[in-house]
Amino acid sequence: MSSSEPVAPGSAAPHQPPYTYQPNQGYATTEPIPTELANAAPRGIDEYLWEDSDDDVAYSDELDDDYLEGGEGNSGDITKQVNRQRQLQGANNGAPTALPRSNAQKPKANNSNHLDDLDSELAKHARKLKTDLIIDDDDFWNGDDRTGEVKDKDKDKADRATNELVMDQRTRMILLKMISRGIVSEVHGAISTGKEANVYGAVLDPLDGTRPLHRAIKIYKTAILVFKDRERYITGEHRFKRGANKKNNREMVKQWAEKEFRNLKRLHAAGIPCPEPLELKSHVLVMEFLGNKRGYAYPRLRDATLSDEGTENPWRPVYIQLLGIMRRLFRVCNLVHADLSEYNILYDKNKLYIIDVSQSVEHEHPRALEFLRMDIKNVGDFFRRKGVDTLQDRAIFDFITAIDGPVEEPELFEAIERLYETRPSIQDAATEEVDVEVFRNQFIPRTLDEVYDMERDAKMPVEQLVYNSMLANTVSVKPEAAEEGSEEDSEDGTTADGDDRSESSEIDQSIFDKGPPRGKKHEDKDEKRQHKQTVKEEKRAKRAEKIPKAKKKRIIATTTKKRK
Repeated sequence: MSSSEPVAPGSAAPHQPPYTYQPNQGYATTEPIPTELANAAPRGIDEYLWEDSDDDVAYSDELDDDYLEGGEGNSGDITKQVNRQRQLQGANNGAPTALPRSNAQKPKANNSNHLDDLDSELAKHARKLKTDLIIDDDDFWNGDDRTGEVKDKDKDKADRATNELVMDQRTRMILLKMISRGIVSEVHGAISTGKEANVYGAVLDPLDGTRPLHRAIKIYKTAILVFKDRERYITGEHRFKRGANKKNNREMVKQWAEKEFRNLKRLHAAGIPCPEPLELKSHVLVMEFLGNKRGYAYPRLRDATLSDEGTENPWRPVYIQLLGIMRRLFRVCNLVHADLSEYNILYDKNKLYIIDVSQSVEHEHPRALEFLRMDIKNVGDFFRRKGVDTLQDRAIFDFITAIDGPVEEPELFEAIERLYETRPSIQDAATEEVDVEVFRNQFIPRTLDEVYDMERDAKMPVEQLVYNSMLANTVSVKPEAAEEGSEEDSEDGTTADGDDRSESSEIDQSIFDKGPPRGKKHEDKDEKRQHKQTVKEEKRAKRAEKIPKAKKKRIIATTTKKRK
């Protein structure tokens, strides 16, 4: 149908507008206008207001502000609503009016069904979703700022959580691997707890069906470090050349555990009673269990009870035994315990066992002698409380650090008894206490470079020097110098082994005399000529036995062809 042709009245479809556009004429009506509307007089706004008794809502002459503003109950324009009510009122009065065209909206989706469909769609991808992503509010993207890629955080607080200050996830994995490797079969409860580690009991069931063996597992604390005074033990130690790694506690504790493992190896090789180290993994150390067959550990020396069978104090033999162990530890193992006390010594059947040697240092440590004096003080204070007649700290220090002297048990006991017999008698207790305090606070040089005033010390008697036990008793000299010195001594009527240090030092000065100059320019001309003639003869004899070059080539070519 062309838009220019008129449309018959009443033939307009419901979906077409009631007016159509005609060229050069404008809009033409397609439906006849009702006579009521065509002849009706214009009405004011007051005629469109009514009272609705069904809704109990009375409308006044003044429209409510909320109503005009499209408030509650008003979902559209005010003009459209007034026209709609006017047409509906006319239809109720019986007048034929054209009802407003309905504008049906699309019904809203069913929310419950929509969520069910969404869940079913997402269920297909549930396994692909990563639920372990952690994105902090402060740092939203935990990855590259340019790409916006979020990286996974594999670590959680639960992985770092510890039980009994040592048992975390990493430690449990180490223990599980030790069980799988057959180092231990079971891990039991804690035997002792300390500031740096906890010791747990363990059992190993042999495959041959023999009696189970008890083991001790020492686990060092890595998360919560209670022992924070490691600096003075680490500074100067060659195993900690770079110092303590304060940023990485695990690395520092790992080196600390390795240090105790090696120190225990030294003590066990020297025959000093101690737990034998068996296995080390990171900060977990497995060693021999010091206790009875039923799994009860030996008591500490502080908790030990000794029977008073004789008239002599039962603690005196234990004291002498401990002094011998300290000397062997210093002379044979080249170590200073640095924390020796009644808490780090176990006792069983008149035998002492040394434990906890992680802080032990070597002789080269700058504070080794200071730690040794501290150990002597701790040991002396404990045995004095037990009523033992102890030696002076100075005498014990000289006995331990002496270069010459016994290091085995029978001779050590005799040497300590001689110290008791030859010790000077001090009548005034106050004087003895002053001497002990002076020795404990006195600076002890480890090398001659650390001696403050050599001239003053040279004038003093050797016995009064605090470092006299560390001085060499003899001076090694060359054989020629020793023979010359012996001849001069025989002429003077003295021997090289005399006790006069001044005469021996004068004789030993010959070792510093310069010998004959070395070098070709200082050799004798006749000797140089003879040496040159000898070298020529050796080379001539070597050339006589030399194979000609042509013959050597033929031999090489022949052997090469045979190989091919």
